[in-house]
Amino acid sequence: MKNRMKKILTVAMVSIAAMLLLVGCGSKKNAGSGANSKPAKIVIFQSKVEITDDLKALAKEYKKEKGVTVEIWGTTGDDYITQAKTKLSNRNSSPNIFSTAGGQESQQLGAYMADLSKEPFVKNIAKDKAYISDGKVLGLPYSVEGYGLAYNTALVKPDQMKSTDDFINFLKQAKSAGKYSGFELSQESFFLIGHMLNTAFAVQKDPLAFLKDVESGKTQLQNVAAFKDLAKIYEAIRQYTPNPLQVKYDTQIGDLMTGKVAMINQGMWINTMTSSYKNSDVKLEMMPFPIGGNDKLAVGVPLYWNVNKNKPANEVKASEDFLNWLVSSKTGQNYIVNKFKFIPAMTNIKVDEAKMDTLSKAVYESSQKGNNIPWSYGYWPVGAVDTDFVPIAQKFFTDKSMTGTELMKQISVAFVSASQKK
Repeated sequence: MKNRMKKILTVAMVSIAAMLLLVGCGSKKNAGSGANSKPAKIVIFQSKVEITDDLKALAKEYKKEKGVTVEIWGTTGDDYITQAKTKLSNRNSSPNIFSTAGGQESQQLGAYMADLSKEPFVKNIAKDKAYISDGKVLGLPYSVEGYGLAYNTALVKPDQMKSTDDFINFLKQAKSAGKYSGFELSQESFFLIGHMLNTAFAVQKDPLAFLKDVESGKTQLQNVAAFKDLAKIYEAIRQYTPNPLQVKYDTQIGDLMTGKVAMINQGMWINTMTSSYKNSDVKLEMMPFPIGGNDKLAVGVPLYWNVNKNKPANEVKASEDFLNWLVSSKTGQNYIVNKFKFIPAMTNIKVDEAKMDTLSKAVYESSQKGNNIPWSYGYWPVGAVDTDFVPIAQKFFTDKSMTGTELMKQISVAFVSASQKK
């Protein structure tokens, strides 16, 4: 009996020891998943290929300062969203930080986004430049970009361009004088129709609610004041300026920089092309396009940084730490301004405005003050500009019997049909 009891006690003690060992192993295994423990590595997947090399260099700087390895994955913008969906769906090998372009693209990947609302950087995001969904900050802006009327200061002044009628009269007078064209559009899709259509949407009281009414057919564009202005503007462009279907982007920039045209509807991104005209004495500024009483530049965010909430807690925390460091440290801010060449979307990142070109400066100041209209086209049906609207605009410029009102009417119908393909 005594021996039997010893055996039972021995087995019990061995079992308890084994259980304790398993618990201990389990604790060690999960030790690295706590929010406060540093992971060995975080991975960033993003599509802005022009900053990939500098981003990799920045990752090395971060490793030196914070001891966390940051691996950079890159791809082209054309198939980024498809790749992102695939990579994010694999929980084990998915990236920690990814990027989206806002609008429908961000909505498609919203289920993967961590809530960043309590992060320190949020208070420094410029007005209306965070990606917010259901009241939560889900995206940190890369930068801001903007567009309006880029104009030759020797040929036109902002005081001459306060209304749609001012714009049309200027085109008419310029053609009559015959020294230069008052304005040029170019044939590329967003330059031909997307940007000006966006301005008419953006001046609405609630652009997203307005879009829903247009897509449902409840509201027809040709009956709305801003689009009536746009209809008149397109008729004037067809009558008094070169045919946009015969003007390419680089031709448009060349005409602006050689004094052949007074103004174009473009953004600060043209500075890489205008700077190549070393012998040009043309001085450029940017002013709002006067559609529907608009008096603001169209400023938006091309991409947002998002954190994958489905990764272990310590990796989510490390990803948030990296983004905070990116926009608050001297190293990160230097890369944003001087390496990436971004116009910051953060009020705590200062730039030397004396070193900025005039178009970028105009966009920067507009963004910092929050004095701008949004890029509403991010919420339009995906691909609608190229597939649905451009053919209608092309028809307008080849068929002179088609009125501006008819142009707006056909685009309105196209919004309805495009929305049904979502």
